[in-house]
Amino acid sequence: MIKKILVPVDGSEQAYKATEFAANLAKQSDATIHLLHVFKLSVIPEGLGDYVITDRVELQALGNKIIALAEDEAKKKGVKHIEATVIEGDPSERIIDYAKDHDVDIIVIGSRGLGTFKGLLLGSVSNKVSHRADRTCVIVR
Repeated sequence: MIKKILVPVDGSEQAYKATEFAANLAKQSDATIHLLHVFKLSVIPEGLGDYVITDRVELQALGNKIIALAEDEAKKKGVKHIEATVIEGDPSERIIDYAKDHDVDIIVIGSRGLGTFKGLLLGSVSNKVSHRADRTCVIVR
């Protein structure tokens, strides 16, 4: 029986679809949804900093907004148990670590819409998670 569902969210349409799918699944089994947003700081060349968000506080705030939107969607679908977390790091590694640390039963993650060959070349987060995680993964398109 599914009791814990991890849904990584990044604000994309695919993440929205994954949240919707997970919410329907959670509602059927009265499971807890763990919404996770992972942000990664980038090294930005000097002079370009004015055009790119690099500040940890800003990225945390943006993550909180993304999580709040996903949480609202899950609640609209009738999910009663929701955990929400925003963390920093490499997205695929942090998602896999979170799944292990919180003993989730399933990871529901949005696809970035890349074809299989292109996704393998670019190493999408969903591709990395589905190949490296030691639990069931569902990629929602």
